[in-house]
Amino acid sequence: MLRQATDLITMPVKPAVRAAAYRVLAEQPGVRGLGRVTDPLGRAGVGIAFPGTDGTPLGSVEQRVVVDPSTGELLCEQLVLVEPSARAREAGLDAGTTVNYTATTRMGWGERQITVPENARR
Repeated sequence: MLRQATDLITMPVKPAVRAAAYRVLAEQPGVRGLGRVTDPLGRAGVGIAFPGTDGTPLGSVEQRVVVDPSTGELLCEQLVLVEPSARAREAGLDAGTTVNYTATTRMGWGERQITVPENARR
């Protein structure tokens, strides 16, 4: 249920659907609010953290999203290091380091087919 609700907030859905997804997320064990945060592009929003994942080469990580509090729309998804492995520490990665993120600058449905660049087809 956590994955499905998270997927819904990353899509251009109606506000009522997004609100329902947030209600489902709020009831999931381990989900917690982070309050006001800033995404990697410098935009202010509200952060939500999801239960962590152990066993990655970097150590324990958790998924976080940053949402626009006025619209509920997704600003960014982040993978944040919670407990670095020895290898990650040797590379200078501390707890709290964002190791991957996807920022959303525009969301919507369109009629146009996306053109995949030739070099991406390998």
